[in-house]
Amino acid sequence: MANYFSFISTHIDEERDDFYHNTQLKEKRLSIGWGEINPLNKSEPEIKRIIEEFYPEYKGTNNPDNASKSLSMFSNLYPGDIVFVRGRAKILDVVVINGIPVFDRTGHYDGDYYLKVSFVPLFESKLTILETRLITEDIYNDVLFAEGRTIVIRKLNETVAIKLFKTIFDHT
Repeated sequence: MANYFSFISTHIDEERDDFYHNTQLKEKRLSIGWGEINPLNKSEPEIKRIIEEFYPEYKGTNNPDNASKSLSMFSNLYPGDIVFVRGRAKILDVVVINGIPVFDRTGHYDGDYYLKVSFVPLFESKLTILETRLITEDIYNDVLFAEGRTIVIRKLNETVAIKLFKTIFDHT
């Protein structure tokens, strides 16, 4: 059975749309990262400890927690999982994961975004699928936020994913 996720193409808000279209979509590989930190085959607490070691300036902030959750979740994407790729105030694409995550030092950013996974777009001809303002109120926070803040990647339950698909289909 597929799992469903909402994923932000990059942490840099103003670059989200271009980064997805010009890098991730072009290569058919989603990416995420924290520099040289390889989260594969590590637990969430191990990832957090490594982040705090490599980046002591973030110790005591939300960054190590958020990063360890995001890296761990991304590391556990599997073929068949469905990802709603978020850009700047819009769902840019819906993709189906067709590989397993790999740590590849050819970063999508200079020295970063080494963790990658291949995908196929669900809608080949559509570039912007849905503006986030059109997401219904009953699932808006589930898709976009966690504890009042944007999260890089989050798992969606099947009911939310189905409602999001319905919203997409109602607006295309």
